[in-house]
Amino acid sequence: MRRDQLDQAHATLLEKADQSKNDLADAEAAYAQLKSENAAVEEAIYELRTVLEDQREQLANVRLELAEKRQLLLSVDETIERAEIEKKTLNDRIGRRNQEIHSIHEQIERFHLDAEAATQQSKEIERTYEAGKGELADKQAALKDLDLSIQGAEEGLSKQRVSLKESEQALSDFELKLTEHRTKMSFLQERAMTDYQIELNSVDWKSEYWESGNTLKIKFSIEGLEDIESGSKKAQEQNRPEEPSEEALLEMENLDWSVIESEVAEYKGRLASMGPVNLDAIGEYADLKERYDFLQEQSNDLWESKNLLVRTIDEINATSLTLFKETFDQVRENFIYTYDKLSGGGVADLKLIDSEDPLESGIDIIARPPGTRLKNVTLLSGGQRTMAAVALLFAIYLVKPSPFCVLDEIDAALDDANIGRFCETLRDFTKKSQFLIITHNKRTISNADTVFGVTMPEKGVSKLISMRFNKSEDNQLISLS
Repeated sequence: MRRDQLDQAHATLLEKADQSKNDLADAEAAYAQLKSENAAVEEAIYELRTVLEDQREQLANVRLELAEKRQLLLSVDETIERAEIEKKTLNDRIGRRNQEIHSIHEQIERFHLDAEAATQQSKEIERTYEAGKGELADKQAALKDLDLSIQGAEEGLSKQRVSLKESEQALSDFELKLTEHRTKMSFLQERAMTDYQIELNSVDWKSEYWESGNTLKIKFSIEGLEDIESGSKKAQEQNRPEEPSEEALLEMENLDWSVIESEVAEYKGRLASMGPVNLDAIGEYADLKERYDFLQEQSNDLWESKNLLVRTIDEINATSLTLFKETFDQVRENFIYTYDKLSGGGVADLKLIDSEDPLESGIDIIARPPGTRLKNVTLLSGGQRTMAAVALLFAIYLVKPSPFCVLDEIDAALDDANIGRFCETLRDFTKKSQFLIITHNKRTISNADTVFGVTMPEKGVSKLISMRFNKSEDNQLISLS
């Protein structure tokens, strides 16, 4: 009985062993099939990875090509803008040249009119010349008639005798006048002796008159003073001899004494108008000249200081203009880049209102969000203006970044899509600077590395908390500290 049971159990075990062998064979076959399938899947995964890498490389090439095309487009826009500016400049030059041509035409017309007037005047002069020529012929004829009359007069001695009697009468009148002149002469001699202690009989009036015409020799000299009359006569009488010649003596016989009397009266009047002699004039002149030299030196110093200040201001303006143009061009390029990144494909630009005077010119901020037309920033909505302002802020920040920056509620007017691009852009800036943002936006807070805030765990009780987010590239786990 026991043996039968053991045999039965042994048979059962053998059946189970056979079944296990069959199951093992099936399992091995299934394992081999799964292994082959796994190899095929791994090969497919490898192929897919290869395709993915190729696509990624193609995507990188496309992005690079897109960036190059955008840069080319920007350079084309700048070229067009410069061409427009040059066109405007050329138009202004053409306008000025047209004005100059117009003024030249007016001058030519005036010259023609002057030439016509000169021609008319020349004709009048010719007519006058012809009239004078005829008058000269008439006078020559009259002179011939006068010669004939003289001949007739010579023939009439009776008329000459009458003339002789008249001459004798005139002689007696002359003798009377001579007596009067002698009387006046004696009076003048007495007056000359009384006033000037000079004997007129001993005076050689011709020598004195000649010497009075020579250059005056100054017997004294004061610094800065010059005899005006001696200076004016020096040029005229530089070659005048000391002694008169015979011809000059003969000319003195026919002097016009009325002219000499008028000159003497004029000099006497000038002497009288001078008043009494000021004995302190030389000392006063020295003081005044010293004061004048001092004031002149101060004036020269002031003019030199003014010119130096003007040159310094011009240098400052030139340096400021150069720095402003360089900074403006950098900010403009950065603004185009930052606005494109923040708005997701928008177009923006900065333009000077007055390009002729950049230092005093205003700046137009032009922005075009995706899907809209290019317009001034004042025509945009609140959120769009905020994006333009943020882009301009980052553009200026790129020119000269600082180690620390505080932003207060800068994302208040932005929607979720713009908040995402804003945070992504801000994350790039954190590589060079630290940013402290005052905000109530959850998405901005979630992108921060450290958060400081106030919470109210119980009613009426406030508590300051701080959180530091430890972020890795593989996951976005948040831990509180």
